[in-house]
Amino acid sequence: MNHNFRGWAYWLIVISVSIFLLPGCANIVPPSGGPKDTLAPRLVGITPPDSTLQFKAKKVSFTFNEYVQLDNIFEKLIVSPTLKRVPTVTSKLKTVTMVIKDTLAENTTYTFNFSDAIRDNNESNPIEDFQYVVSTGDYLDSLQVRGYTINAETGKPDSNVSVMIYRNTIDSVVSKEKPVYFARSKGNGAFWFRNMAPGDYKLFALKEEDRDLQYNQPNELIAFNDSLIHLREQNLKDITMLMFIEQDSTIKKPEEAAQEEQQQVEQESEKKEKDKEKEKKKKRTLNIGAELNDNKQELGQPLRITFSAPVKTLDSTAFKLTQDTLFTPVPFTTSFDPLDTTRTKLLVHYDWKEGKPYRLIIPKESVADTAGIQPAKSDTISFAAKKESDYGKAMLTFTLSDSAKSMISDTMHYVAQLIRDKKIQYSGKIERNTWVQKRITPGEYEVQVLLDENNNGKWDRGVYYSTPKKQPERVVSFPKKENIKANWGVKIQVTL
Repeated sequence: MNHNFRGWAYWLIVISVSIFLLPGCANIVPPSGGPKDTLAPRLVGITPPDSTLQFKAKKVSFTFNEYVQLDNIFEKLIVSPTLKRVPTVTSKLKTVTMVIKDTLAENTTYTFNFSDAIRDNNESNPIEDFQYVVSTGDYLDSLQVRGYTINAETGKPDSNVSVMIYRNTIDSVVSKEKPVYFARSKGNGAFWFRNMAPGDYKLFALKEEDRDLQYNQPNELIAFNDSLIHLREQNLKDITMLMFIEQDSTIKKPEEAAQEEQQQVEQESEKKEKDKEKEKKKKRTLNIGAELNDNKQELGQPLRITFSAPVKTLDSTAFKLTQDTLFTPVPFTTSFDPLDTTRTKLLVHYDWKEGKPYRLIIPKESVADTAGIQPAKSDTISFAAKKESDYGKAMLTFTLSDSAKSMISDTMHYVAQLIRDKKIQYSGKIERNTWVQKRITPGEYEVQVLLDENNNGKWDRGVYYSTPKKQPERVVSFPKKENIKANWGVKIQVTL
């Protein structure tokens, strides 16, 4: 009996200890790893080798020191000269295989640029600017063309632009044929053609959505070189391509305008019918508002009145504008915003006095929309004009460097621009190397200078498909942002 008891006691102790220890043993502790992998895959072999002459292979294999993957290879692979059929590229383990479907031209150097499409499996570290060069002839072409794509209107680098080179030099080739050589600009706007053959070429740039490498949409950004590029023994560099949209989308051709006007009439007629139906179900009113910042009106600017529907009839002589606390009536004028085709924005013009309170009264019977609907009651808009001390001031000094003087005409005119929220907020002609702007709303601004060739004070787009051809006017953007504060003057020095 004692022997059995001791046996049971022994096993009870063993089971208790096991239950106590097992949870701790079950915790899975991940192995402590080393530093994060930041190295790109390393190429250990190519078949056929890079720089092969008399190249005739249909399949190329690239072997790396680790497992690799492909990232958006269809978009990133660029073959120059271009091929009608894009090569097929696949990856498996440590090997990338490219199958060439087209017949390559004789005595031609081909560059297969993979950009950063080849990456490792673990951390997706890319091989930057990976390319493979071969020749179907007895030698490799080695000439180069380098440059930058710049947005002409903003002065900033334009990335992901298709830069194209043609042997056919007629203007329409950019809309009818694929280029012979093709590159894509990087984040800093830089493009680089390598392994080119000697010759005379047409250079054109295009930023597009459909990726067809043809200029066929009016909203596509383009750039062109004024003359052919002549490649002989010297490489070409520092070519600047100024990007612009050739057709102003806000300007309609006569036939388009007539068609659009007819459509608008039909739409308004249809809208009237719908509005009448809605009115039967629900009583609608015309709402009135004002575009004011903190209920303050900008000095030197018109008061902007907004309506909830297009205005058909308006009697502004019935409006009443009063000034100061005595409600002194003051004269004013009105006009619809010329940039607003919907007739929903009215401008009230008056020389506002700083810090003064104002009240604008709009009688209900003085305005009606296209359906004849009027406000439910007369509207009163109370506000105050800003003070001069609410604004900042900029004093710009402009200097031309010796290198700029050698490249820019003595008759060139210059316009200073202050940019905020990607819009020109203030601008003016630089005269005697200075420009002063008062009444600036406080904030951070970018500084630009427009090279205003025709002295009209605004940027003008270029012309490609017309006579004479014309490059767009250029804007130079300066990287430093200027912080303009209320009741404070900022000196800005720029050198071109």
